[in-house]
Amino acid sequence: MQIKRLAATFGRLENESLDLEPGLNVIEAPNEAGKSTWTALLRVMFYGLNTRDRSPGADKRRYQPWSGSAMNGAMDLSLPQGEVTITRRTARANSPMGAFSAVYTGTASPVDFLTAAGCGETLLGVPQDVYERSAYIRQSGLAVDQSAALERRIASLITTGEEDTSFTDAAGRLKKQLNARRHNKTGRIPQLEQAMAELRTAAEELDGLVQSVNRDLAEQDELQAQMEEIRGLMARHDGADLTDEYRTVESLRLDVASAHDRVKTLESGSRGLPDRLELETLQGRINALVSVDRAVAESKSRLELAVRAFRTAEAAMEAHPMAGKDPSQAASIPLNAPPRPKASPLFLVLALAAGLLTGGALAWFTRIWPAAVGGGLALFAAALLLLFIPLRRRQTEWDQDYAELARQRREAVDAYTELYDKAVQARTVCQGAQAAYEAVEATAKANLDQILSQVRAFRPMVRDLADARAAMDEAFVRCGELEQARRKEDEARLRWQTRRDEAPPPPAEPVERPQESREELLRRQADTVDRLSALRRRIHTTQGRIQALGDPEDLRSQLRRMEEQYAFLQKEYDAIALATEVLFVASSSLQTRFSPDLGSRAAAIFTKLTKGKYNKVLLDQDLRPSAQETGQFVAHDVPFLSQGAADQLYLAVRLAICDMVLPADRACPVLLDDALVNFDDQRMAAALDYLLELSERRQVLLFTCQRREGEYLRWACPDRFHCVRLQG
Repeated sequence: MQIKRLAATFGRLENESLDLEPGLNVIEAPNEAGKSTWTALLRVMFYGLNTRDRSPGADKRRYQPWSGSAMNGAMDLSLPQGEVTITRRTARANSPMGAFSAVYTGTASPVDFLTAAGCGETLLGVPQDVYERSAYIRQSGLAVDQSAALERRIASLITTGEEDTSFTDAAGRLKKQLNARRHNKTGRIPQLEQAMAELRTAAEELDGLVQSVNRDLAEQDELQAQMEEIRGLMARHDGADLTDEYRTVESLRLDVASAHDRVKTLESGSRGLPDRLELETLQGRINALVSVDRAVAESKSRLELAVRAFRTAEAAMEAHPMAGKDPSQAASIPLNAPPRPKASPLFLVLALAAGLLTGGALAWFTRIWPAAVGGGLALFAAALLLLFIPLRRRQTEWDQDYAELARQRREAVDAYTELYDKAVQARTVCQGAQAAYEAVEATAKANLDQILSQVRAFRPMVRDLADARAAMDEAFVRCGELEQARRKEDEARLRWQTRRDEAPPPPAEPVERPQESREELLRRQADTVDRLSALRRRIHTTQGRIQALGDPEDLRSQLRRMEEQYAFLQKEYDAIALATEVLFVASSSLQTRFSPDLGSRAAAIFTKLTKGKYNKVLLDQDLRPSAQETGQFVAHDVPFLSQGAADQLYLAVRLAICDMVLPADRACPVLLDDALVNFDDQRMAAALDYLLELSERRQVLLFTCQRREGEYLRWACPDRFHCVRLQG
């Protein structure tokens, strides 16, 4: 079997995929890049997600997609039956990865022999418990612990071949039977012993219980008499309370009348005063006026700043040589430059005449016409050169001077344009600030006039804002006094009306209040009630106990039956204990047969990993390993090894278990997650060499956070492994 591709939305993985090849696959990824997530996904794709785990670290919580998407995964496999695609997706929120399908790749044809529950065991040939203790190798879980499934698998290889028998299961069932009969105080034998002891003491208790009930009944009669006395005293308190209640209602009625008079007095002195809502509205306007005044000051400050900025910008513009013009006019001022040098036509005529005369003279003297024409043309050309070389130099200098004048004018125009724009902008800002200041100032004056007008409605002598504030303070004080007086009147009237309807009539004669207060009587009554309740419970309990104990002859009969049952249980316990001892002897014999084989396989691998430093591995019944150095006679337990050597020993045991328990015909892939992180370079190379040998029989997936494994393999055997790099 070969894994070709994995794809998932799982934990930190979001629609990511991983392509694999046969043989050794090295997957390089930095920390927190998803290596452990890919390994967990592979296990879930084979064996499903345990949704019944409610622990905080359960896979369904730990690998919930970070993006909030639904959890899903897909895996492409190459099987002897053909190419197969397995998917697990989330169809319901309470069942993540619960929807399973297995089809032949590229088709919708289902693979009949694969199911959600049995997919892993069908493909790998072992249950999840065995796979996690053999080919599923993680750096944080290299050590191997015993399990019933692994034990059954190993036992089947060295005995009958059946996997339905386990020492752990049998020992567990026998231990349950022993615990059912004798386990501290919960077994049936200790319970019988306790019951027999109770029966033996029950008869002795009967006499004491009868005497106790008689004493409690006498005490109950005394407490009931005390309760009658307390009720009479409480009745006298009730009569005295009625008299006090009548006097209290009369006092409340007088309080209402007094509060009403106070309200009338304050109302007569507050005529024309607005209510609190109007006062608070007016006060809000006064408070808002402060912010308006602040806005006026700020607007004036902004106006002054705008005026200064405008004057500064205008002065800078007027100081420029182009002042008085707009930028377009300044750009059209002609440059002050002389005319561009040109060739003189007279010089050309003279040069032509000199050439003609020279040609004529040569023709006259030499009588050779071609030479005469050539000489004339040569003289004419020389004259032209004498003319145009200086002319071209003067024209070039004139062009450079003209370009410099144009550049200076552009710079001057640009500088003037910037000053001109700043002046225009400053004038606009100044005009806006002037308009804003005038508007805010007008608003402030209008608000002040309205406020003074409203305050003068109840205080005509108010002249300015300070007088208005003082008048408002006085108005609030008087309004508060009136409101407080009305509230007190309402409260007094409510108290009086509440008590008036239930007020008792005037008493016919005063009732004398007892010397003991009501609180003291209530405490004494509560104490007596508690004592009576406790006493009655004790009486009922004792009477029930007497009835439960029953006749002494019945007690002795029950004791005889319990003693017979005790003897029978003790015989069963002894027989089960003997069976347990025999089972442990048989298990030790089985371990003696299986441990050397597994130890020798682990030793062969460990010897390769350590370059021959260790040559023997010993395993106890719980698969705890120890290692013996070559030439030494004492084995070292794991705590006495270095971390790297311990990881190498655990890895050797894991790989030996793979060779021993995994079916060879299934080619179950071996997965390693940072298993070599504590190896030095030499032992890492030895481990990789062994994994290369193993990859010829099984697909090997090596996840690592380092690059040294890939570098070594690229140096040693570049064509025998496949490297994948994951991004963090």
